[in-house]
Amino acid sequence: RLPRVALWDRYGGSMTSGWTRKILEDFEFDFEVVYAEEIAGGDLRSRFDVLILEDGAVPAPDQRGGGRGGGGGGAADATGVPAEYRDRIGSITAERGVPEILDFARAGGTVIAIGSSARLGYYAGLPMSDHLAENGRSPSRSEYYTPGSVHSLKVEHESPLTHGLDDRLDVLFSNSPLFDLEPGAEAVGVRRLGWFDTDQPLRSGWAWGQERMQGGTALVEAELGDGKLFLFTPRITFRSQSHAAFPLLFNGIFYGSADDEPIF
Repeated sequence: RLPRVALWDRYGGSMTSGWTRKILEDFEFDFEVVYAEEIAGGDLRSRFDVLILEDGAVPAPDQRGGGRGGGGGGAADATGVPAEYRDRIGSITAERGVPEILDFARAGGTVIAIGSSARLGYYAGLPMSDHLAENGRSPSRSEYYTPGSVHSLKVEHESPLTHGLDDRLDVLFSNSPLFDLEPGAEAVGVRRLGWFDTDQPLRSGWAWGQERMQGGTALVEAELGDGKLFLFTPRITFRSQSHAAFPLLFNGIFYGSADDEPIF
């Protein structure tokens, strides 16, 4: 059967989720839009095989709620909201939503986390850290800033996730997170599939301090229980324009939900 796909959104509309919705519609995927309260209700695995979390869905570990661009946010005021839309109000938080997402993966589901939402890997306890931080401090904007620029990524072909891609991929990077994988990560099912292998990855636009990106991991495949986490820190679906990077989304949907049992 076809994979059952869920796409996160928020009340009032997430721009990033809206563009991904257009991609899924244009390429004729069947999917259902889900909201924070529905996710926090749990039991996602009985209904879905794949959950797509766009940029801004998951808060950084030191934040209480999800918001635009991955920060701040919190629940909207229900005053004046029509009753039929009130179940869409709310944000994913560390206490409500994140645990249910991880339970979904452990039960055999696939989570595709894009942009800032790739920080979900921290909540999952994956052996990784912030590549851009120095001595526990994130760089200031005067030290490092990549406002929606295109960078060249080195692709590792060790997974069906990168099927159809060349050895290099141009990706839209908009102040996205970057990771370092700890020694022994692959032994526990965490693999680096894309990284910046040069101190000058910029292809289009501008980037201040781009040399800080060298060595940073941008594409991660991780096993979690019976399921998988795909962490894509670049904005691979940015305004539905990044067609060369779409295979990561499409492969993630089909590969992640594939049944390993033989068909006779």
